[in-house]
Amino acid sequence: MKVPLFLGGVDLLKVEAWVLGIEKLFEVFSCLEAQKVQLATFTLEDEARRWWMLIQDDSKSIDWTRFIELFYDKYYPQCVHDRNVSEFGELKQGNMSVAEYEAKFTELARFAPHMVGTDYKKVRKFEDGLHNDMLERVNVLKLLLMLMC
Repeated sequence: MKVPLFLGGVDLLKVEAWVLGIEKLFEVFSCLEAQKVQLATFTLEDEARRWWMLIQDDSKSIDWTRFIELFYDKYYPQCVHDRNVSEFGELKQGNMSVAEYEAKFTELARFAPHMVGTDYKKVRKFEDGLHNDMLERVNVLKLLLMLMC
């Protein structure tokens, strides 16, 4: 099993990959909250390790939830989150193929769960971003499905 390392930097994909990798370890190894933080911080390297060394004195009895809050505050600032939410809100198919649009939609949807919290909302948001000609095809398929039922 490969232990995920985090070096630092504001790269959301790396941040998320690290958090998911660490939480995957928690599924395999039963850890108390304090042990989760110990395991996670053991995998921090370079700039991230220096960040942790600076704040750990103030965080002696920190649990995993608080650690994640501090970690995201440092490596996924609110302004970056807001930019991702805006990008998702404005997402349109544009010159992308439907497959490319779907991939981008899926990538950005995680930043705005309030916009896609139900299947209905997710479908509506996806359809709203499609080209008109593609949306017409989707509507024809919906009509055909309704007639078949």
